[in-house]
Amino acid sequence: MPQFTVDEDIAELVERLAKPKPFENLSFNAALRRVLQEHIKPKKVDDELEQLLAGSLAAAKKEPKKAPSPSPQQWAASVPELKSKRGLNTWKAVCVLLKIDTAGDSARRKLKNWVKANRPNWPPVPEISGE
Repeated sequence: MPQFTVDEDIAELVERLAKPKPFENLSFNAALRRVLQEHIKPKKVDDELEQLLAGSLAAAKKEPKKAPSPSPQQWAASVPELKSKRGLNTWKAVCVLLKIDTAGDSARRKLKNWVKANRPNWPPVPEISGE
């Protein structure tokens, strides 16, 4: 059986990578075996892992991440006081025009609450499904 000389720094590295429990005595061979087993996985395990990952990634791609926001232009066009105003392309722009402080919150939600409290005769601000 061949014998190899191992430098001290290599032996220390193998010992560190083997992550011995406190006061665990490992021979160099046992530590090296543990390191190799940790870093060289059997092909069967890799194939199973890849199949699982591929399945979950395919499912994630099929489902949309979030529902699209309703159109602020359509809503503003249904409000007589806002119908003639230009540049209402975002919910934030509508809030700025009406001087509604969003304070970093969703402009559409802030506007929805403001309309309920201050302009109950206006059409309701559209909701996002799941809200």
